[in-house]
Amino acid sequence: MDLEIKVRSIHSLLQNKKFLQARNELDKLIEKIPNNSYLLNLRGLICQYLYKYEEAIQFFNLAIKNDPKNVAALNNLANSYKNIGSFDQAVNSYKSSIQVKNDNPDVHVNYSTQLLMLEKFNEGFKEYEWRKKSKSFLDYINYEKLNLTSKVWDGEQLQNKKLLVISEQGIGDLIQFTRYLYEIKKKYSAKIIIYLKSKKFSHFFSQNSFSTIFEGDNIPQHDYHIHLLSILKVFYKKNNLFVRPVNFFQKNIKVEKKWIENLKKYNGIKIGINCKTSLLKKNIPIQFFIDLAKINKFYFIVLQKEFDFNATKKFKNILYFDDMDISKDAFIDSIEIIKKLDLIITADTSIAHLSATLGKETWIPLPFISDWRWFLDNKNTKWYENVTLYKSKKADDWTDVFKDIHLDLKKKFL
Repeated sequence: MDLEIKVRSIHSLLQNKKFLQARNELDKLIEKIPNNSYLLNLRGLICQYLYKYEEAIQFFNLAIKNDPKNVAALNNLANSYKNIGSFDQAVNSYKSSIQVKNDNPDVHVNYSTQLLMLEKFNEGFKEYEWRKKSKSFLDYINYEKLNLTSKVWDGEQLQNKKLLVISEQGIGDLIQFTRYLYEIKKKYSAKIIIYLKSKKFSHFFSQNSFSTIFEGDNIPQHDYHIHLLSILKVFYKKNNLFVRPVNFFQKNIKVEKKWIENLKKYNGIKIGINCKTSLLKKNIPIQFFIDLAKINKFYFIVLQKEFDFNATKKFKNILYFDDMDISKDAFIDSIEIIKKLDLIITADTSIAHLSATLGKETWIPLPFISDWRWFLDNKNTKWYENVTLYKSKKADDWTDVFKDIHLDLKKKFL
């Protein structure tokens, strides 16, 4: 009971992000109980929280040595290998975890994204279907509530059929992978119904292209259904994974006029920037963009809502418009602003997919370990011809990335 109380106390410290204090308390406990696999795995997790992946690997290996069937330690070991770029070892550790316990959805999902990063699409897309069973994905809790009785589409002929497509995950996923809906419509002459999470995305789509319904609406009659990202598996099986993006955004003349007027007084090169994402490790410190603004006499237009203007207000060439995207329609201003810019430099967020889909040249600084969809190429992506990737060469270090960006800005505009 004393051990249980102490472990609970350590977990409480971790929940409050007091990682160093939790580490010290846990070290005392491990001194008394040195071969406890659970405690050693927890110690490795603390190392992960502190971005000390090499040290984490040592503790996870100790945990596995003391209990070869510790699934959590095997999964965490794989995650640590992934975070230092040892991808083959990560794959082997995920496999070992699945061999011990085959029904853990989160391990399968982690395994799938590692395979997809390595472009091992056949097994990767099969494994990725496990996300539908994972409680970590709220989309699939909502999916269960739909109680759909239609068959899941797996590439069957859709002539004169109705296909329900369920949007999932983030808005960037919706923007990036909507291209497949146009491909399905063109190839199969199918009627497509898109199930969207929110009405704030409804203005993206022409009603002539698709029917749109929203969370809470009654599901109309349809022949098949599929999740948006599951379409990739179908297209891969048909040897047509990488289809061209479609600029499907609808023009808003009123908003367009507003931004023509707002931006016309800024003569010269105008570059959109965004440094904030939904994941902390993908965020870019604003100082790197400030340094670009110090050196280059361009205008930098901030394309994000949550922004500390105090950090940049003394720089007259960093522009922030606080009335941007305040309406109920997502990105209604961003779309028209981006169209009028010369270049977009953005963290890996929905703005990157928005800009690239609009056909604008887009540069994306990426962390050392980036999302699976960017694969391992350091510069190019198979999804967009107008995107350049700038991958960090080590964790938590953007310095070399922005040196390259600065040099490329000079080459492009000076």
